[in-house]
Amino acid sequence: MILISLAIAILTFITIMLVSGNNLSVCTGPAIGSRILSKNFGILLGAVGFTIGLITQGSVMEKSVNILLPNLTAVIQSEALLVTILIFVIADFIRVPLSYTMSLTGLLAGLSIAGGTSTNQGFLIQTIVMWAVAPLVTVIFVFFVLKIFHSNFTQDVWRRLKIYKIMIIILSFSTSYVLGANTLGLIVATGGINIITLISAVIAIFLGSFYLSSGEIKRVSQELFLMRYPNTTVTLFSSTVLVEIATIFRIPLSNTQTLSAAVFGAGISYKTKLMSSKPFLKIVAGWIIASLLSLVIGIIIG
Repeated sequence: MILISLAIAILTFITIMLVSGNNLSVCTGPAIGSRILSKNFGILLGAVGFTIGLITQGSVMEKSVNILLPNLTAVIQSEALLVTILIFVIADFIRVPLSYTMSLTGLLAGLSIAGGTSTNQGFLIQTIVMWAVAPLVTVIFVFFVLKIFHSNFTQDVWRRLKIYKIMIIILSFSTSYVLGANTLGLIVATGGINIITLISAVIAIFLGSFYLSSGEIKRVSQELFLMRYPNTTVTLFSSTVLVEIATIFRIPLSNTQTLSAAVFGAGISYKTKLMSSKPFLKIVAGWIIASLLSLVIGIIIG
């Protein structure tokens, strides 16, 4: 029992470290890439946001785990964390877009089916609907808001830029906060929330943020968020709001979904630019495949 508890603590630590390092880039990458924040301060801002979100709201995701997989045992906890780590690492290695939240949720549902336990089907349907609706809402919202911004271009350029810079800093923190509350909260809840796991999770957040995020920050800040300040502001805002709403209702929702959809909405808001839908469709396919694969793996190993 002691060995299993130790294994769960280690797996939770590794998972939090990997996810923090990978996802910090989409939270503070825009501010770092546009030189609004220095790299170190941007990483610190994101890590603090993760930590506060996890501590203040992360516990609400415990109910989600209990609904998805009732009678969670220590063995199942360790299996769930280990398998999702392997899926995450493999997907990252072969450069396949992946939502960790969707993968873990699918795996928990699969383990529940295999174990013969009763998963709340209403909650599962609600979660799937949220996964489908959130990206669509994000695309539509970002598209129309940026259309308004583009058509109401004011002349006070410097004042507008200052406002955007302040907003991007605030939204970088808020995006980190909701990721800590939802995604990191789901991970810690899967391993079991207690003072030891919370302390180890906070340590893992800072280690992952400072030592595993550099490559992703460079890629995201130079590629994904090569956008104007209005686009970045609306993108981060829409993601923050949707993930926070999902957290309030205890629904697992990855900011990877909302941010990717927001970037797509920002791209198609320009009349004079052509944007390929292929990269976004590839990301969506990755979400679906990862969720279904995790569900099947959960049924097989359960």
